[in-house]
Amino acid sequence: MSSDFISMRTQDFAVQYQSLSDDALTQLASEGGLRPEADIALRTEMQKRSIGLKEVRSLRAQQKKAKLQIQVGNNPYSYQGTGLRLRGDKVLTESDRNKGITVVTRWIIFAFMPSIPLGSYRVKQHTDGGKPEIVGKVPLQWDQVLNGWKVAALIAALILLAFAGTVIVTIWWATTHH
Repeated sequence: MSSDFISMRTQDFAVQYQSLSDDALTQLASEGGLRPEADIALRTEMQKRSIGLKEVRSLRAQQKKAKLQIQVGNNPYSYQGTGLRLRGDKVLTESDRNKGITVVTRWIIFAFMPSIPLGSYRVKQHTDGGKPEIVGKVPLQWDQVLNGWKVAALIAALILLAFAGTVIVTIWWATTHH
């Protein structure tokens, strides 16, 4: 009796899946986590329509890329030189150069100084000035990190020199005009 009950439930899922579009079936397969009887019915319907693992993997890759775009391309906080920024411009391969894809590093910026690197990404810059399209994540690019820290050190040194100069001038003024 329990096999009839499972079979009936599988049949119910099969009827439901017959009415779905190919895209909806592929989406369902990419999400996974179905009950066994639902999974059997889904696989059967996909096989009838010649929807294979290739389509499911392709959809998963698109979804992963879209999620990365939202996560990295979003700058929720930016105020007067402080926030999150993409910095750098490095080409990894000739193929990337031909496609206009560069590698950038995402930073926490404080007072215009790159402070903490968060990750490096392959991006395609748009000529219309829109947000860059995140193509994928790559290992942290240490040359970009070191260059970022050099910029931060230079800015900090200039600020320190300006402060020290102001203090020296103030002391000189106070001692000579007393």
